[in-house]
Amino acid sequence: MSGIYDAVSDVLRICKQRLNRLDSDTSPDEYLMQRIMAAAAEQERIGIPLGDTVEDKMYLSDIVVWEYQSRDKPGGMPDWLRLKRRERWLAAQAAGGSDDT
Repeated sequence: MSGIYDAVSDVLRICKQRLNRLDSDTSPDEYLMQRIMAAAAEQERIGIPLGDTVEDKMYLSDIVVWEYQSRDKPGGMPDWLRLKRRERWLAAQAAGGSDDT
């Protein structure tokens, strides 16, 4: 595997910064790494390819941080994130020439 899987350490640093965790605090690292890998696999499973770009790293960190912060809260994905995911899926479908909608 390549692409975003090569950039997991960058995504981890972004997530920790967004969660106000110091880089030296390694206590959440294993948990966050598992969440990052699971979120990346989920995005690819639903047809959103991820690469080693700044946009992809930020998108994945947005997903992971939202999941982490809302794991015990009711409600769905916020509109801004849901729309960002939808736009990425549509772009991937258009690039791949798929007729599925």
